[in-house]
Amino acid sequence: MWPFKKKKKKEKEIKPHYVKICPRCHSIDIQISHQGGLSGLTALGLPTVYRCKNCGYRSHAFPEIDLNEMKRKQKIKKE
Repeated sequence: MWPFKKKKKKEKEIKPHYVKICPRCHSIDIQISHQGGLSGLTALGLPTVYRCKNCGYRSHAFPEIDLNEMKRKQKIKKE
């Protein structure tokens, strides 16, 4: 008998993966908007402006959602 106990395997924890989501069309295809020249520079203290590639919505306020949680909700919705 070994003096050390074997550790039980823990359930694999899924780390959250946050992505920005469009508040208008709920797409996750978001990019930084370069319109206006300096909009993407955070060194100057300006807020970063994002643009949805799907519907064209532009704003500095795009909510973030856990991608794993979104997939889980879609799976439940389909069932």
